[in-house]
Amino acid sequence: MTMTDRQHTLTTIASEAKTTKRTVQRWLAKAGDIGELRDDTRYFSDAERDVLLSYQSKRQATDNTVSEPVTQPVTPVAITVLEGNHRNTLEPPQFPSEYDLGSLRSELATVESHDDPLALAEQFINGVDSLMDAMEQDEKAMANQIAKTRQARLAVGRKVDQLKRRNDIYSLRTELLADRQNVETAALNDDFEVLQSMGKQPGA
Repeated sequence: MTMTDRQHTLTTIASEAKTTKRTVQRWLAKAGDIGELRDDTRYFSDAERDVLLSYQSKRQATDNTVSEPVTQPVTPVAITVLEGNHRNTLEPPQFPSEYDLGSLRSELATVESHDDPLALAEQFINGVDSLMDAMEQDEKAMANQIAKTRQARLAVGRKVDQLKRRNDIYSLRTELLADRQNVETAALNDDFEVLQSMGKQPGA
């Protein structure tokens, strides 16, 4: 049986039977597990509704079989009710057509407010965003400068290492070359002395 086959609820059946929902719930308890529960609401088909309504018919039949008590006829007594003069018609009150809310507020209820807080908030947020963007750009510029400085330092450091090694070599070589130069110069001077010794000495 599809959902469209069950369109009646306890409330609609109670309305149709002109009774209360609690009464229909008692009928359901007698009828057993009928209907379909969907989303905390039980739905009934036409046939299932008729089953529940049959308990109303049974109850009415039972009520009709109960013997009514015999009552004696009562002779109506005619009475007269006097309205009296205790009612006074009052003039309708006059209500004010203008009200001053300021006079109704507490003295402590002074309100301070911006004319357009959302516009101010937008300006504030834009300013903060711009400031944070500038901070980010400055951080990137500093990081870039640090990277360039590090690159320059590494390049200069390599040249410094080369210079130090070259200076060590230069120091050793120049020391050796100086020794060789001195040896050669001394030998040359010795050769010069040979010729000088062969010549006539002044004043001889």
